[in-house]
Amino acid sequence: MKKYFSSIKIIEESRIEELSNEKINDKLSSLNLQISDVKLGTLIELSSERVNKEDEPIEIFYYKNKKYIHFKPMHEWPFFTKKPPIDIFRFENRPPPRPFPDFRPENIIIIDNFDENKFKSFWLVILVIIDVLLIWFLIFLQKKLKPLLILKENMIKLSTGNFSISMKTDGKDEISQVSNEFANAVKQLRQLRESRNLFLRNIMHELKTPITKGKLITDMYDDCERKHILIRVFQRLEYLLSEFAKIEELTSGKISLDKNKYHVIDLLEQAFDILLLDNNKIDIEDNYDLVLNVDFELFSIALKNLIDNAITYNTNGHPQIFIEKDYIKIVNKGEKLEKDIEEYYKPFNHEYEDSTSGLGLGLYISNNIIKIHNYKLEYQYINNYHNFVIKLN
Repeated sequence: MKKYFSSIKIIEESRIEELSNEKINDKLSSLNLQISDVKLGTLIELSSERVNKEDEPIEIFYYKNKKYIHFKPMHEWPFFTKKPPIDIFRFENRPPPRPFPDFRPENIIIIDNFDENKFKSFWLVILVIIDVLLIWFLIFLQKKLKPLLILKENMIKLSTGNFSISMKTDGKDEISQVSNEFANAVKQLRQLRESRNLFLRNIMHELKTPITKGKLITDMYDDCERKHILIRVFQRLEYLLSEFAKIEELTSGKISLDKNKYHVIDLLEQAFDILLLDNNKIDIEDNYDLVLNVDFELFSIALKNLIDNAITYNTNGHPQIFIEKDYIKIVNKGEKLEKDIEEYYKPFNHEYEDSTSGLGLGLYISNNIIKIHNYKLEYQYINNYHNFVIKLN
């Protein structure tokens, strides 16, 4: 509607300048309009469609596939309304009369050359081109980011201990270079782990034979102090080998669990047998007949290490074991730890397990055994008591 009002203003100004219809049409071309030669009567008689709304100042005719605009007569056009005098006291300040006071829009019919179908088709083509470009950009982006997504997946695999990763790429961009460097790092880590495992296996294999021979020779000695010293030495070496074997299995990620359902009391008795411990050295409060689906040997070792620490570092009375529905708690009185418990879960930590009584591997092994059973080992120090809690849920 606004462009039709603008066209009337252009026509009026052009008539004042006494321009021809051809020049007026040149001005109207910017609005896709032109002055029509068809008379109003012809449009009323021959038009295929007529749109005439009472609240609008124009009526529209469709004739020979063209759109004709006719301005209704007796309509109050805003730019034809006379304005009041500028100065009511001075007549000469009144606005001058219009050059063509008899100029009325209803005497003019204009053709609207704007093709809505072409306009819609144009924008439809533009939208299709934009969609094609977006799809192409998405495919291009996915292709470029594919090495990064593969890198992410392989990093997740590596975090779980899976070294079977192959991601060499032939690309020359930065992402491909990062992927190749990551593949080289994984290869070096894999070789390092294999060397470490081979080293541990060789040590254990080479030491088992002399330890067995040493124990046999020790049995041939008479009962004397030298015999007891040798027995303690070979027992110490056997303990070292067993602990190294557990570390190798846990850190290699190749440990397999032989799970079955066992009563916690049976697991505790196995731990006591490993420690050669009498039941009267620790108090057990069995408040629930708890059954766990665990590897009997490994979980007994985890309990053994926790119980051994509780007895070794207990400063008053007997350590206690509480068996509840959703947890097992081992409690002993002792001095507060100097560092966070996570520091003591690391291997070879002698601040909690000194070299005279252990290798600093007890908590490390227990924590990892509990983790691979999908349980959680928590620690609290309450009222001068150490509380190691195996959370089952």
